[in-house]
Amino acid sequence: MAYVIMPDHLHMVTSSEEDKSLSDIMRDFKRFTSKAISTLLKKDRRISYLKVFRNYAKLSKEDSIYKVWRDDFHPKVVYSEKFLRQKIDYIHYNPVRKGLVEKPEEWLYSSARNYLLEDNTVIELDHF
Repeated sequence: MAYVIMPDHLHMVTSSEEDKSLSDIMRDFKRFTSKAISTLLKKDRRISYLKVFRNYAKLSKEDSIYKVWRDDFHPKVVYSEKFLRQKIDYIHYNPVRKGLVEKPEEWLYSSARNYLLEDNTVIELDHF
């Protein structure tokens, strides 16, 4: 429902079907995006990034060749529409607080563009 991709982390607001846990969603998200990121880095010959991800995989003693994501995540249960709006505003203003842009909708990798500019060109999402 909402996201912002920062240079070193991301925030997102998501929902799940009744039979899917948040842990399942995060596991699948990390698995899919790790493979996609590694594939793109190989294609673009971004060797320095691949070396970093390979070193993280070795340190974590995992079976994978590359480790893109940390193991943890910090979920917050959304218990009201007011809280949901607060969380969406918080993540949309993250690039502003970090001094990367002046307005949330200026950050290309943010659903602020979807909400404020009706721009679905980067990622199309479900509005709440």
